[in-house]
Amino acid sequence: MPSERIEPIKKLRILLIAPNFDRNVAGESWCTFKWVEGISKRFETTVLTTHPKGWDATDTGVAAKQVVNWEYKLLPGVFARLQHELKPQYVTFYLRARRWIKQKITTGFPFDLVHQINPVAVRYPSPAAGLGLKYILGPHAGSIATPSGFREECRDQQWYRKLRNIDQWRIAHDPLLRRSFAEAALVLGVAPYMRDILAPAKIKRFELMAETGPKEIVNKPKTPSPENQPLRLLFVGRVIRTKGVIDGIRAVAIARKSCNITFDIIGTGDMMDECRLEAAKLGVSDIVTLHGRIPRESVFSWYEKSDVFLFPSFREPSGTVVFESMGFGLPLITSTIGGPGHVITPDCGIRVAPDSPEAFASGLAEAIVRLATNRPLVAEMSGAALQRVDEVASWERRLDRLADYYQEAV
Repeated sequence: MPSERIEPIKKLRILLIAPNFDRNVAGESWCTFKWVEGISKRFETTVLTTHPKGWDATDTGVAAKQVVNWEYKLLPGVFARLQHELKPQYVTFYLRARRWIKQKITTGFPFDLVHQINPVAVRYPSPAAGLGLKYILGPHAGSIATPSGFREECRDQQWYRKLRNIDQWRIAHDPLLRRSFAEAALVLGVAPYMRDILAPAKIKRFELMAETGPKEIVNKPKTPSPENQPLRLLFVGRVIRTKGVIDGIRAVAIARKSCNITFDIIGTGDMMDECRLEAAKLGVSDIVTLHGRIPRESVFSWYEKSDVFLFPSFREPSGTVVFESMGFGLPLITSTIGGPGHVITPDCGIRVAPDSPEAFASGLAEAIVRLATNRPLVAEMSGAALQRVDEVASWERRLDRLADYYQEAV
C-alpha cells in the first residue's frame, strides 16, 4: 500500500526571505509570490522583503501573519536594466534583514525554520547564514555556461552579464556565499546541473524542485492540426542569441522541404532584425512571423492555437514559458541543456544537443519533420506533457513536498 504523508503535529512558524515578490510582475517576482502565497496558507508565516517605493505592503495578496518591507528607489533610464540585472538593492536588504534577524535572536527566535526563496541566482549570500539557524535555500537556477560550439556567436556585450562567468569561482572562494550554501539544511535546485554548480560549497543536502510553474493546467490533451494543414510551431521569449531563435528559423528552413509548417515568434530582443533578415535570406518569411511583444493574455491564446512549442534555448536556467506551454498540452522541441533539458522527457518532447549552430539547426529540423509527419505522435506527446508538468510543476504538489522538507529540517 502507498504510504501516507504524515501531517505536522503543529503548525510550523516559518520566516520567509523573499525580496520583490509581486503578483502583478511577471517572471521571478510572480514565481516568488506564488511560493509566498502557498506557504502562507499552510504555515504561520512572516516575510522579509524589499520593494520599490510605492509598493503597497497592506495589499500583498498573501495570508502572511506579518510582512516586513524595506523600500528602495528605482534607478532612472538606462540604469533601470542594470538595477534589474545586478540587484544592488540586495546589499541594503541583506544588512537590514540580518539586523532584524539578530534582534529576534536576542529576544528568543520565534520561528521554527527560515526559508530564503529568492533571488533565484546563486550569487547572493543569505542574511540567515552564520547565525546558528536552520534554513532552506531555493529553488535556485542559473550560472549555466554557453556551449563551447556557440561561444563565438554569444559574446555578452554588457559587462555586467559577464559576471555570471565568475559565479562558480565565488561559490568556492567568497566566504559569505560559500557559508550560505554550506550551512543550509537543504538547497533546492531546478535541475541536476545546479548540484554540479554548487559542488564547491559542499552542501549538506540537495533536492530537485522547479522554481516556477503554470498558472493553470488544462485537463484535455491537444488535438493537433490535421495532416492537410501546417503544423503550427510557436516560440515565446526574448529574441536574443542564447534563446536559439535564429537556430529555430534555420531549422524551419530545412524542415519545410519535407513537411508543411508555420513558425510564430512571440517576444522581442536585440536579434529581431537579424532574425527577419535570416528568414528572408533562407526564403521562409512566408511561414515565419515575428510578432514582437504582445499582451500576456494574448500569449495564452497562442498556446491554445499552436501545436508544438519550439524552444531552442541553449542556456535556459529554468524556463517559465516551458511550463506554461506544457500546461496547455504543447509537446516541446528544445535543447538538452539546463532546466528544459531536465524537465522534458522522450514521452513529451524531443531534446537536441546544441553541439554547434549547424548541428543544432539540423537536429531541430529532424525533430520538426518527425512531428509534422506524425500527428498522432503530437497528440500522444500532448497528453504526456500535461502529465509531466503536473508531476514536476504543479504548485500544490510542490508545496506538499516542501512541507515534508520543512518537517524533516525541523
